[in-house]
Amino acid sequence: MIAGKSTFINSMLQECGLTSIGTKTRYPEINFDELHSEKPDFIFLSSEPFPFKESDKSHFSEIISPDKVIMVDGEYFSWYGSRLKNAPSYFKSLLKSLPGI
Repeated sequence: MIAGKSTFINSMLQECGLTSIGTKTRYPEINFDELHSEKPDFIFLSSEPFPFKESDKSHFSEIISPDKVIMVDGEYFSWYGSRLKNAPSYFKSLLKSLPGI
């Protein structure tokens, strides 16, 4: 599953200057072959709504190099309201940590 168009997560990506590979709305399912053919620059594994763990990164190693599979705090991508008060500094730090950006 990926974050598609017309989602809060996609809006947060756009605010950071990033573009989701999702072309459908909401949260469409995508398989590994489809993900591989999209050639993403990065894969973000979020702590929410599905709690990815560091050990999950290895599953994506055939799609993209492991240093481009990034663990992210899902609260900043998928929660709105008062939780977003710290989002600007989180996203600034995240963008600085991305290889090649």
